[in-house]
Amino acid sequence: ADAGDRIGYLDLAAANDAMCIALCSKEGVPSNNDERIMYCSELLERGMEHGMEPTDMLFDPLFLVIKGMQDKQPDVLEAIQMISDMGLLTTGGLSNVSNGAPKHIRPLLDCAVLAMAMQCGFSSAIVNPCDKRLRETIVACDIIKNNILYADSVLEF
Repeated sequence: ADAGDRIGYLDLAAANDAMCIALCSKEGVPSNNDERIMYCSELLERGMEHGMEPTDMLFDPLFLVIKGMQDKQPDVLEAIQMISDMGLLTTGGLSNVSNGAPKHIRPLLDCAVLAMAMQCGFSSAIVNPCDKRLRETIVACDIIKNNILYADSVLEF
């Protein structure tokens, strides 16, 4: 659901005791983090009005394409930090970041932004589960953040 026409999907999720991805955007790309947080708050309020717990919603700050929106990347990371600081869960389509980049560069960009987002409290991601480098980055970040216990065999999957 987003804060625009699809906000009704929150009602459907609440009625069916389901979790929902809440896109912090009304139409297109939010112009700044004030707008993102306004949409986040609107979605949170709507979900809670319908009986959802805040943890039933995964807030998506909308990852942006580096090619053409490179200057907006710090804003997305800051939004993740702001949403996390509110005690809310986050998610997002990680491949948006590297969309349009050459195939050999995409994993590097995706891994770097994922590591930076995890440092900002990023809860989950919509990723390609077949991307070994990405899986390794997630595990390494989880070890460094003390989310999982280190073992020499940790990357044997």
